[in-house]
Amino acid sequence: MRRVVVLFAALAACAPAPLGSGAAVRVVSLHDVTTELVVALGAVDRLVGVAEPVDALPGVAAAIARAPRVGDLESILAVRPTLVVGLAVVAAQDPELVARLRAAGVAVYLPEPTTLDDTAAITRELAARIGARAAGERIASRFAAGAAAMPAPANRRLRVFVYDCCDPPFTAGGKAVLNDLIARAGGRNVFADLTAAWTHVTWEDVVARRPELIVIDAYQLSGEGEAVDKQRAVRAISALAGLPTVIVPLGCALGGLRGLDGLARLRAAIGAGA
Repeated sequence: MRRVVVLFAALAACAPAPLGSGAAVRVVSLHDVTTELVVALGAVDRLVGVAEPVDALPGVAAAIARAPRVGDLESILAVRPTLVVGLAVVAAQDPELVARLRAAGVAVYLPEPTTLDDTAAITRELAARIGARAAGERIASRFAAGAAAMPAPANRRLRVFVYDCCDPPFTAGGKAVLNDLIARAGGRNVFADLTAAWTHVTWEDVVARRPELIVIDAYQLSGEGEAVDKQRAVRAISALAGLPTVIVPLGCALGGLRGLDGLARLRAAIGAGA
């Protein structure tokens, strides 16, 4: 775990090459993953607006403290961006916003990561768009090396249920990056067969799939509760009450640079339960 934390610190500390032709880029980031990437690329001076973070590291929160908070079309256009970035979930939640941004002549980049490998590709592409190719290549290469250094264990695949929030439970399906992280860590997401990234299921479905480990996403948004409250909700289901749980910060599970830390946490938890 310490090695992964040190690696991430090294990534975030990489100073980019001069931005050159990207000097005029004015970036709005609508997702934690892309906000953290812009910070890691050393391009905070290009960040003219950000969506309020859900689960940002203290260093990232400090770096974007003065960036205007944006959300709706009016607030985004008010900061005059030339590029709006985020993940595909932004378009899924508000396709009209994306369409109107493009109609206004604003470039939009909303990738949809599904595996840990996608992080390196997204890093390179975002770096190219903001004029920080050299930094992007360094960070992407180190990230890929870190992932390669943690191959999936060969032992039995522990059955894993992801509890994000809510009742009925919201969980990770087969297209979620977290699904890939679980597999790389030596587990098997019990809802890997669902052709969605995130979706609602029933507690009866969860029990029927006989999980052996529960992953709890840690964040607080719109009253959905702290991780301890989510643990309490799981333990209220008698068939799940005795199962081990591991808390994983949401920022480690969505396809950003913190994915290596998420993988390390899962490897430790799954290894302990195997």
